[in-house]
Amino acid sequence: MSTRIANTLTANTLTLSRTVDLEASAASVWQAVRTPKAFLTVTRGVLRFPVIADRTDEWREGEQVVGLTWLFGVLPFNRHHLTVARIDYERMILTSDEHGGLIRSWVHDILVEPLGTDRCRYTDRVVIDAGWATLPVTAYAWWFYRVRQSRWRRLARDLGTTD
Repeated sequence: MSTRIANTLTANTLTLSRTVDLEASAASVWQAVRTPKAFLTVTRGVLRFPVIADRTDEWREGEQVVGLTWLFGVLPFNRHHLTVARIDYERMILTSDEHGGLIRSWVHDILVEPLGTDRCRYTDRVVIDAGWATLPVTAYAWWFYRVRQSRWRRLARDLGTTD
């Protein structure tokens, strides 16, 4: 069975990794990463996930959220399933395990690494399996994370002023 899974992963998945250096402490960015509010801020206008719109708390490991996603805020896309698979406070890694619609599996790691007292490195790494649509979904993900990281730069500047 594990051989079949390994072959499936090799044939149908792509891994995308994007990194950006931010002008804020790793602690403040890590705090923001753990909130739905930051997710909503960095995805506004690109992807809407209304089921978390009123959240003011932090993500919880093991938490599952299911709801409709909207591309560009207006086009219904899919019923999306998001599970917060891991929150590693020591290493500053949050992992979500997601699926829905065309997406069979979307495993997303967010890593935050200190680069000094007021700078950090932020990385989005996602492993995508969307069957025949893996390549176009990964192309969208490349653009999506590019936009998100641009917004993380702005958010980090705001976070950096409150440390």
